Amino acid sequence: MSFQAEILAPSEANLERVADYLRGGQVVGVPTETVYGLAGNALDEAAVRKIFEVKGRPLIDPLIVHFSSLQAATKHAIFNDRALELVERFWPGALTLVLAKKPSIPDLVTAGMPSVAIRVPGHPVFHSLLEKLDFPLAAPSANPFGYVSPTLAEHVQATLGERIPAILDGGACQHGVESTIVDLRDPDTPKILRPGPISAEALGILSATITSSAKDDASAQSAPGMLTQHYSPRTPITLFNHGSQPRDSAENEAVIFNAKPETIIGSDVFWLSENGDLNEIAHNLFMLIQKLDAGSYARIHVERAAAYEIGVAVNDRLTRAAAKRL
Repeated sequence: MSFQAEILAPSEANLERVADYLRGGQVVGVPTETVYGLAGNALDEAAVRKIFEVKGRPLIDPLIVHFSSLQAATKHAIFNDRALELVERFWPGALTLVLAKKPSIPDLVTAGMPSVAIRVPGHPVFHSLLEKLDFPLAAPSANPFGYVSPTLAEHVQATLGERIPAILDGGACQHGVESTIVDLRDPDTPKILRPGPISAEALGILSATITSSAKDDASAQSAPGMLTQHYSPRTPITLFNHGSQPRDSAENEAVIFNAKPETIIGSDVFWLSENGDLNEIAHNLFMLIQKLDAGSYARIHVERAAAYEIGVAVNDRLTRAAAKRL
């Protein structure tokens, strides 16, 4: 029988146990308010390399570094006034900032770039873990590279359980999609590199350039989640427009709608929200795709979300999930 990582309840003893794993250079599964992360000591190159190895992640795809506080983050990144303004409004929370890095952050974390993606997470369990450590944690999503992001501890166990010692259980992730990434290396020209739970409208930077597609998937990326193909289940995904029907669904193919359809077509029809609430759609998206991918469906058809607020992030993830089948 092969080893499977233990899922640990977030007791004080288990938080200390996980902290000890991290102090020893190991990597573990951790909950965040966005998706589950695969965490390791961001200042330890051996631990960082282990993150890439466990995920099968290419070194051109940088990692987000998580801190317990703004004060801790200022030791490793250079903040400008625009960044401090957004930090005041959205940290702790689902906002990642790309800023110039200090030499303390290994180049391995940043794909050799002179900048680093950073955030202070809002999940209470993850935050408590960070406060126990005297180093920040690099933590991409806790899944094999390119696969659907995990929103439950069980998702992590099913895909990476044989490669890590433990997973800290924080329940279902609140948002269900990864953090919003804003590039503030030049504060006068902010760029949204990855849409997420915090929308451009909420950020108040509607004039920001949205650069959510990589120009070259073979070169170093300025932030994670920008590769053309990502978040992909093993089952092929086909998208259809918001408010419409799939064109050619067949037997043994699942259909996912945003909201519960007025007429239930069959047992292979699913929905992400009873009434089409965008936050519920985002929260349930990866969870439902993971469930259907574990079945025997030949294809999954998914309705695009309404293209505003967190729906922009949902559509970004769906486009990348379907990309390998285009």
